[in-house]
Order: sequence, then C-alpha cells, then structure tokens
Amino acid sequence: MTRNPDEYLYKLSKIVDSKSILVVDGNGNLRRIFCPFLVEALVKFQNLCKGEVYVVDAVKVTLTLEDVYIIKGKAYLIGYFRIIG
Repeated sequence: MTRNPDEYLYKLSKIVDSKSILVVDGNGNLRRIFCPFLVEALVKFQNLCKGEVYVVDAVKVTLTLEDVYIIKGKAYLIGYFRIIG
C-alpha cells in the first residue's frame, strides 16, 4: 500500500465505489456485494443494538482511510458489523 493517501484513494477508486463492497467468501473467492445489503451489529454503540439487523445504504472511506457503512444517514466503522446478506 502506498503511503500517500491521495494516491491510495485514486487507485482505490478504480476498483471500488460507494454502492458495493468487495469481500472474500468462505471458499476464498472474491465477491462484490451491492448496496443495499444487510449487516448484524456486533456491539452496542450509539444508536446500534447488538444483534440487530441493519441495512447498509452505502460504503465510504474516511479521511483517515477507514471503511465505514452508511446506515440511516450515519457512518459506522465496518468492524462493528457482520455481513449477513
């Protein structure tokens, strides 16, 4: 990975967008999942309830290069969730 955030974001923008996410499935295959998709909250945080299912409307990258899910207009770090559909 490059250490230049602008160059990294430029390269990243060529393979990802805000309406999908790339994941490695259980068989080791790279798959693209399109928004909206379902996730389960792994923690209780702000307006999130652990174990509840939420709809991801978009996927974004923060200024510090962290991936976030946009759920009901708010950004949450993807580590708080498990993709379920």
